[in-house]
Amino acid sequence: MRQTLRERLTARVLLLSATVAVLLGTALGLLIVTVAGQRGAAREALRSQEALTTASLLQGSLVRIENGVRGFAASGRERFLGPAGEALERYPRQLARLDELVAEEPLQRRSLADLETGIEDYVNLWARPLIVLARKEPASAQSSLVTGIGRGRLAEIDGALEELAALKREVVRDNAGRADRASTLAIGFGIGGLGLVLVVAGGVAVYLGRSVVRPVRDVARATGRLAGGDLSTRVPAQREDELGDLARSFNQMADRLQVNRGELATRTEQLEHSNAELMRSNRELEQFASVTSHDLQAPLVTVAMYAELLERRHAAQLGKDLELVDGIRGATDQARTLIRDLLDYSRAGREEPSLAAVHAATVVEQALESLAGAVEAAGARVRVEGPLPVVLADAAGLTRVMANLVGNAVKFVDGRAPEVTIGAQREGTWWRLWVRDNGIGMDPAHAGRIFEPFQRLNGEEHYAGTGLGLAVCERIVERHGGRIWVDSAPGEGSTFSFTLPPAAIAHTSEPTVVSSR
Repeated sequence: MRQTLRERLTARVLLLSATVAVLLGTALGLLIVTVAGQRGAAREALRSQEALTTASLLQGSLVRIENGVRGFAASGRERFLGPAGEALERYPRQLARLDELVAEEPLQRRSLADLETGIEDYVNLWARPLIVLARKEPASAQSSLVTGIGRGRLAEIDGALEELAALKREVVRDNAGRADRASTLAIGFGIGGLGLVLVVAGGVAVYLGRSVVRPVRDVARATGRLAGGDLSTRVPAQREDELGDLARSFNQMADRLQVNRGELATRTEQLEHSNAELMRSNRELEQFASVTSHDLQAPLVTVAMYAELLERRHAAQLGKDLELVDGIRGATDQARTLIRDLLDYSRAGREEPSLAAVHAATVVEQALESLAGAVEAAGARVRVEGPLPVVLADAAGLTRVMANLVGNAVKFVDGRAPEVTIGAQREGTWWRLWVRDNGIGMDPAHAGRIFEPFQRLNGEEHYAGTGLGLAVCERIVERHGGRIWVDSAPGEGSTFSFTLPPAAIAHTSEPTVVSSR
């Protein structure tokens, strides 16, 4: 009986011992698995953090490229290309490293592939061509800046980078969550065992909580604050393990971002200062042109009067030399026209437009009245296609733009009767007005150049003019917040378009046909 009891007791002890051993082994196994999972999560977090750091550095490189290219295009100063050139050399290596860091994540690889395509398009189709254009045609490059294409592409790239960073931050959070769940499972299993298992499991859990989970959580929280814009965020980095490496990488990334923000602020301030200086120089130049033009008017009028008096008093004595008097009169008239256009160009850049609701049909009618002689002499047919809108504009300025565009359409023809069509089309919340002709057209490569002052694609011996009309039009339209451009091809005519904001009054006119034979 005692032997049986002893055997039972021994069996129980053995069973209990075996149970303890199994529980302890299971707990230890779970703890080992948990630690391994947590270390794996830490390594993955470090890799993800490096990916975030690389993405931030890549973003900084793109910002330097954009600022450098825009600064060079705006000012023509080569020093802006220094940081941009370094960034152009550096960003391919950053892309390659980012590709290595997301190689095991199919979704992130697809996102990165789209991002690489966007960045290469931005660099090769925008930034590099703009640098070349700025060296050859600075004014065209400056006009390209107004379109905002570069900033729009950069904003798309920033969005893609933020999406990739969000995926990486989600990986960091998932790893921390897996570590938490594994730790909780180990602690729960230890509570269900014996006291020793409970103590061991509790001790291990406390150790892991302090040594692994807490640092990972600290880094995760710091990452959130950093993503929120607090670049002063740092984490302790005294440990000499993967978590210490993670903390140091995080701090290095934060340091680099803080330095980049400071450099960006400095560059922005320098660019704003350069822009202010450029605007001041332009104002002084315009004021000088205005004063000079006014001062030249009186001497030219005097010369014209003397030529007329010379013709009246000494016509018989001059004989054939009267042609010289006609030449003087013609030259003074041409100079006065040039001065008048210079004054218009100067005023168009200085004066703020008097904005009001203006009916485009009325503006077209006034413009055609001022061109009645030229339209009739050329045998031109001018047609208004469809209804015209009411826009928010300066009536006098808009009339000047329309008269100039129609006048050019009537003038720049090659033996054919001019046919001019005027129309309007809604584009978003704005209106696009256009003037189409059947004239000589032009090479599309010169489409931006013709809006520069004194730029004439055709010789003065063929077509009269000062070369300032389209420059005045551009200034007037830009003062309204719009833009003007041309679509053309040699021998196929041209279509000049410009945009204006709508007026509050929603009203349109009926189609109108005005012709002269």
